[in-house]
Amino acid sequence: MWVAMTPLQSSAQQQPAPAVQGTGDDQPQQPAATPNPAPASVNPAVNPKTGLPFTPDEMREKEIDKYDPLKPDPTAPTDATGTATPLTDRKQPNAVADPSGKPAPIPGSVAASDRAASASGAKTGQNSTQASTQDSDTSEGGDSAGYAGPAVLTRSYTLARPLDSTPVKWTGGAGFSYSWNDGRAPGLVDGTTGFVSAKSSAVGLNWNLSGRHLWKRDQLGLTYTGNYSQYFAQNAFVNLSGINNSLNLDYSHIFTRHLSFHVVESVQDLSQNYPLENPALQPGGNVANINLATSPNIQLLNNTVRQSSTQASVTYRQTARLSYDASASYFIVGQTEPGLIGNRGQQFGGDLNYRWTSRATVGAYYSFTDYNYSHGVSHAASNGAGLIYSYAINRHMQLRTRAGLTQIKSRAYESVILPPELAAILGQSSSIVNASSNFSTTDVSVQLVRDFGKTRTASVAFARGESPGNGLLLTSVQETATAGFSSRFFRRRLPVNVGVTYSSLAATLQANLGDLKSESVYFSTSRPLGHNISANFSVNYSRYSVSGSTLTQDNLSISLGLGWSPRLDRILPF
Repeated sequence: MWVAMTPLQSSAQQQPAPAVQGTGDDQPQQPAATPNPAPASVNPAVNPKTGLPFTPDEMREKEIDKYDPLKPDPTAPTDATGTATPLTDRKQPNAVADPSGKPAPIPGSVAASDRAASASGAKTGQNSTQASTQDSDTSEGGDSAGYAGPAVLTRSYTLARPLDSTPVKWTGGAGFSYSWNDGRAPGLVDGTTGFVSAKSSAVGLNWNLSGRHLWKRDQLGLTYTGNYSQYFAQNAFVNLSGINNSLNLDYSHIFTRHLSFHVVESVQDLSQNYPLENPALQPGGNVANINLATSPNIQLLNNTVRQSSTQASVTYRQTARLSYDASASYFIVGQTEPGLIGNRGQQFGGDLNYRWTSRATVGAYYSFTDYNYSHGVSHAASNGAGLIYSYAINRHMQLRTRAGLTQIKSRAYESVILPPELAAILGQSSSIVNASSNFSTTDVSVQLVRDFGKTRTASVAFARGESPGNGLLLTSVQETATAGFSSRFFRRRLPVNVGVTYSSLAATLQANLGDLKSESVYFSTSRPLGHNISANFSVNYSRYSVSGSTLTQDNLSISLGLGWSPRLDRILPF
């Protein structure tokens, strides 16, 4: 048997192949040789809904959907190992499988909260702002069980620990700065709140260490920051030079896919210049998610403060939609300035959250708080309860709310003016009495966050609730409102943060001491210079009011510095 081969010819010149020769009728006839086919064109992807090829716009939407947590993928496998599951059940492309492999989202944005939940799994009480849970169960309605719903206001943070559990590489850093201040700020003057001159220039050194390590069922995070500032001007009340240290350590453990445990320890040692150098909420911070009841208010300039806070919680995820959380916290505050009062307090609480739909999460909470002030000068106990509601307006905008009522029972020594007749008999115009009161106040937190693409985000937030005061004003009601905008220019290499902050603090029992109010406007930016070195610049303008006075006392602060932040994960053994 043989086959005749012909030279390759064009289709116009191609000749039929000769027949294959055989030797008998039983000999199978071989097919004729066919020419090599022309290269086949690649069939475009077909839209199963229309039966037509995808248009360029539809292909672009498919790429976007890979990152959209509201778009479930029924073919994606679920995780039944009990370990943390991602925020979305979409198969992530290799380019973003490692969170450190792409630029981090802007702090405080919707993308940042989604990424934090994706990295840490389900709601973790102290370590995540997500309140709905993640499980391998199939949820009703066809939406993804891996999606935790919009972020809710758990109020599991404090002013000492505005952190999230996003995994980060171990980094450290050091830097120096020069600052200039001109104005006056609230301080303690002869045992009462007054204004202290802040007009001075200063040089400072700063250092930091942060990182997080994840195991299969455990994670450990650490953040330490410190700085020393030397002020060149002194006044009759205070020398502002001093050192500030802050340490935050958090640990979480997953017992089963339904049960997890979390604990957070925060320690701060703050000098008399801390309120001047940290006048506003840091960019990306969320005042609406701060637990005001366990966050002592640090607003007096000439006072050093040492405080410690411990928080622990247990989260039970019954289903992919329903979760319960029980928490306890204890804090202690020491004041070194004569005339200011330290305190210790504890809080016990619980909440439940239910992911009603893929866009809405509802819940309820209860808390009991107890304050004990130094030397027994005051004691307060409160009970609070309310509702939680969060709604994802779209994939770029979320509304988060938390509203309830708090009943405060307090007792404290108070100075009262005596009637003229009694003053003449006692020979004094005032006296100290042990006063008590029952006070009710609203407990409200609201935040609206909107992302404008990947490089811009804006937020508006408001919080009102019980506060342990600032050492002079004891059990108080605090109100804080913030509005901020963050963006990155020049290929994300130039971040810019602008915002305004309003805050007021009023005692519930010490009416004769008045209140304290402040307004701030801030601007900050930084620029990488290469070799892990960056330059930073910030401006802050603040106005203050004490005991109902007009907001005429103000202070302007300008700071310029350099920082060096090398990666330490290559040299650390963990």
